[in-house]
Amino acid sequence: MEKLTVTAWDIGGANIKASRIEYEKNISNIKSSSHFFPIWDQSKDPLLIIKDISEELGSSDYFAVTMTAELADRFNNKAEGVNYIIELFEKNFKEKNIFYCDYYGNLKQKFEIKAIKTLAAANWAVSAKFLAEFFADFILFDLGSTSTDLIPVKNSKLINRGKTDNERLFWGELIYLGYLRSNLSFLVDQLPYQGKMITPINEYFASTADIHLLKGIIDQSEYNIPTADAKAKNRKAALSRVARLLSLDLNIASEAEIELIVNYIYQKEIDLLYEKIVQLYSRVDPSFETIILANKGAFKFADDLKKKEDLKILNLENEIEFLENNILTTTAAAYLLIKKLEEEY
Repeated sequence: MEKLTVTAWDIGGANIKASRIEYEKNISNIKSSSHFFPIWDQSKDPLLIIKDISEELGSSDYFAVTMTAELADRFNNKAEGVNYIIELFEKNFKEKNIFYCDYYGNLKQKFEIKAIKTLAAANWAVSAKFLAEFFADFILFDLGSTSTDLIPVKNSKLINRGKTDNERLFWGELIYLGYLRSNLSFLVDQLPYQGKMITPINEYFASTADIHLLKGIIDQSEYNIPTADAKAKNRKAALSRVARLLSLDLNIASEAEIELIVNYIYQKEIDLLYEKIVQLYSRVDPSFETIILANKGAFKFADDLKKKEDLKILNLENEIEFLENNILTTTAAAYLLIKKLEEEY
């Protein structure tokens, strides 16, 4: 087959991501890009950033599109959100051959889509199906800025129980916990301060980005979302944001007291991730022999999770060479579209 160029898109609620692959018998070039974009803000046009990213990555003949943005406040319901994203691409990129990813990991053109609901929040499926090209048995552990996917695969077949977000939340295959955007009051009912356990204020005063910056899990360059108070992304500012959870500030509480709170919240985060991982293993492999394939975000937590259980966690960027410095969901969608086109043409 002649040279193929494919750009895959992941239109999320807070980020727009893309990967472009050039293919001629083998992958010859791959490049990815991700930009923060609050799609819930109706004053902002996603088309502008999509065009910017497309120009940044270079032209391509084929598009693959996956999404999670359909849940955003911009839309009245998921069907409206899915249709908005479809039409965004169909109307503005008429010269492209565009395929959409469903929650079976299949890629279909608009005329082939029978049920709109199958496209909603389906990026996890394309990631797991892609990895099944390289591994037979595994659990995908994909931790992003907003949420976490845990997808079991056996004999190269997805064996997840849930398809929709609601079903996946029920089965422990989706956790609304991300390494940047999660509200800390979601993680804890009480916090330790001066010998007391105090209920935190249920306001968006700080996020997981602050905890992870203070723990050294991310650096300032990775803190690529707005802060809760629109102030600096440094250690002192992050400590101040966390202090507000107990109506404190750094004039009232010492840095050591706030750092203790940070460590407590972080342990609760690890406990939650471990609980959901164990929930999944209890169904698919109680002996914990199945490997976990972790994306870059998830692998940041591997060492602390291993302290709770002898988990076999592999860094995907070390296991699949062309994933290094690239985005899992969009690389997966582009790769699977190339495979589909090869098989069909």
